[in-house]
Amino acid sequence: MKLLDSRVYWIGQFSWWIFTTFVLRQPNSKYFEQGYNLPIYLVISFFIGLVLTHIYKEIFNKKLANKRNVIPYALLGIVVVGGAFYLQDFAFGFQRYRKPSMGLPLELGDYLQFYVESIRYVIIWFLFFHLIIMERVSHQKEIQLSKAETLLKIAELENLKNQLNPHFLFNAINSIKALTLTDPALARHALTELSDLLRTSLSMGNHQLVSFEEELKLVKDYLFLEKLRYEERLRYQFMIERATMGCKVPPMSLQLLVENAIKHGVGKTKNGGDIMIQARMSEKVLMIRVTNAGTLSLENKRIGVGMKNLQRRLSINFQEKAELQLLQEEDKVVSQVLIHYS
Repeated sequence: MKLLDSRVYWIGQFSWWIFTTFVLRQPNSKYFEQGYNLPIYLVISFFIGLVLTHIYKEIFNKKLANKRNVIPYALLGIVVVGGAFYLQDFAFGFQRYRKPSMGLPLELGDYLQFYVESIRYVIIWFLFFHLIIMERVSHQKEIQLSKAETLLKIAELENLKNQLNPHFLFNAINSIKALTLTDPALARHALTELSDLLRTSLSMGNHQLVSFEEELKLVKDYLFLEKLRYEERLRYQFMIERATMGCKVPPMSLQLLVENAIKHGVGKTKNGGDIMIQARMSEKVLMIRVTNAGTLSLENKRIGVGMKNLQRRLSINFQEKAELQLLQEEDKVVSQVLIHYS
């Protein structure tokens, strides 16, 4: 997550540490009037501040940006950078201070004072850095919330399109109609499943994320109705770890993967095919995987509207921690969603 513009950051870095080095930490004792003591001291001082705070910034971006409480890490950074300035002054015999420059003996309290002097400029840098970061994070969250609200409405429309697809409803109703003559009990059960499917899918449209358990129930209802249509041509199997049930996923995500598998796999072959639906949690990564027989053609390699919508919803909700993949594995087509919860 990029929180600071590179150009603005480096202008601020150089400006602050030049000011700190040549104004705030500029020594004025006679010791620094001798030879090259002063320029050497200033150059070292400048690079200590510039380099160590930049290292902290890089560590923060890679490791700490998503942590809720960064105060301990900021304090540690202050101690380390301030300690580096203290060691620099120690190497120069603390000659920038009055007592050592006059040859007076030092007491324990003097060393503590020198350390406080070393960290006070560092504290200012860390304070401003984290204030700027907080402001940028707040701004980004506002932008993401706005995008999420807009995308949620798009998702609701897309869900309604999928949920109330006239072809699906037409086929499901026709299948149930035929069953009323041959198997009335199964027809009643199918009507109940269709009712549950529509009710669940419509209620999902009000949520940005739902539990995987809810999503799985919807898919089971969907597959039951599709089975009435395809009969022996559609065969499916579930391999679901219980640990995945409480995971949060975008609504209609698994349903979309299954729908694509039926449309591009089972529906295009005379003998139908098998669909494997898997979900497992490993090292805080949820993997949702739908496999069907077939070959990725140029046509189905292109991500359709529904898949693009799912990809965008994953990006909004999980940023770079989620991805949608479409793969060819031997004679199988695999569509899968990976979500990192760490």
